[in-house]
Amino acid sequence: MKRWNGLLILLMAAVLLAMDLASAPVSVSPAADEKTLDEALKRLPAAERHYADGLKAYRAGDYESAAAAFGKSVRELPGHAYARYYLANILYIGGDYEGALAQMEEALVRLPFMEELNAYAFKKRSRTIDSYQHMLNAANENITNCRQSRELESMVGELTDKENRMALQAGAELVRRSRQKAHYHYFLGNILFQLKRFGEAEGRYLEAIELDPGHVNAYNNAAAVAFLAGKPLEALGLLEKAEAQGLEDNLNLKLRHLVSEALGRPTDGILQEDLSSTTEEDLGVRRFALAVKRENPLLPPLYENCYVVFSRSSRQAVLIDPGAEDPRIEDFVKAENLEVRAILITHSHTDHTGAAAAYAKMFRAPVCVPVRDAGDLGFAADKRLGDGESLPFDGFTVRVLHTPGHTPGSACFIVGSILFSGDTLFRNGIGSVQPARPDAAKTAQKEMVGLIKRRLLALADGTRVCPGHGRTSTIGEERANNPFLAK
Repeated sequence: MKRWNGLLILLMAAVLLAMDLASAPVSVSPAADEKTLDEALKRLPAAERHYADGLKAYRAGDYESAAAAFGKSVRELPGHAYARYYLANILYIGGDYEGALAQMEEALVRLPFMEELNAYAFKKRSRTIDSYQHMLNAANENITNCRQSRELESMVGELTDKENRMALQAGAELVRRSRQKAHYHYFLGNILFQLKRFGEAEGRYLEAIELDPGHVNAYNNAAAVAFLAGKPLEALGLLEKAEAQGLEDNLNLKLRHLVSEALGRPTDGILQEDLSSTTEEDLGVRRFALAVKRENPLLPPLYENCYVVFSRSSRQAVLIDPGAEDPRIEDFVKAENLEVRAILITHSHTDHTGAAAAYAKMFRAPVCVPVRDAGDLGFAADKRLGDGESLPFDGFTVRVLHTPGHTPGSACFIVGSILFSGDTLFRNGIGSVQPARPDAAKTAQKEMVGLIKRRLLALADGTRVCPGHGRTSTIGEERANNPFLAK
């Protein structure tokens, strides 16, 4: 409680700071002249130091220190749009929506100036602005659709012609700028929504979609506003537009369920799905889409697929990737009179492991994890799984197939003619790679694609692909349609 009291004091100070900025030095307009840019460039190093301190504290969850540092950055350089953006985030988290609104509106106004200042710094052969590069690199931090990020990463590096490569890099930068501006509009929409200014919020969400047709959270929120306003058909149109953009894996499934229900349309397969008809006669499979909360309180839940695999004759079962506790899972296990014999984990990310310990205790079952990811769980695994290992249960057998790339130990599980692919292979997509060095991302992705082709596409075309997020597919469909595997 003391920490939050201190934070509220700092938040009030940040609002007062915003009121005093008109009298601060170097008050800049979006279109600054050379004299203004020169003066801003002199003050920039001090502002950047405070910004870096604020960013470090913000990422550590120390919002008090972050607010103080970002406030100093803005006092030093009022045009520092990125510091204002983070101040708005902190105010929003603290519940001061009016203060967040003031900072966010200023951030949008000042955004072109920061781009102009960076270009001017480059022209003067000065060191480019660290926060500008951070802004471009972080353009996808708040977007759940990792497919777009991978497409953007793939744009650069494939051409050998230097001029074409430079043009492609410039194009990628413009895309990132547009995405960043889109996110600023999206976040402003969230603030307006909290202030119950729903029409204005919807306008900001639509502006974000116009700037970045891949901003799935903007589609989700615009559809939610339409649904709450009693316009389910308009909400459905937005969700279907997002699907047409290839964003179906990251839609708000609970909203989609409610919209379909309101329109009297089928809801089967949205929040849960019976996949038994696609399997062998004795094998049952039930998919549950679980809403996993994020570490960042500003991000919406991420939907992750958890699977219950069981034998109809023996009633033995395994649970694959329980990312969050959900009463539907326990209810299903009880209703089907199942005996859960193991909790299987494809990789160590928390959206796939968040409820593993809870279900292990509930069902008195061991947690089984790929050997190279076992040390990253945050709790002790009961069994470490090796490549090619088979786990026999009464009525079915699980085969382990290591597919490192998304994490060092990522694995897929094969049960009969079903592939549980975790975050290695998706419908029309693949998992993101996280190499130790950013400059190695392209090579890492290429290695992962090669591994998928060798190990997964070697399976029969009719093999059902059950991924960690989104809809199911088949190996044949991915061989023919997955854009990441066509190269």
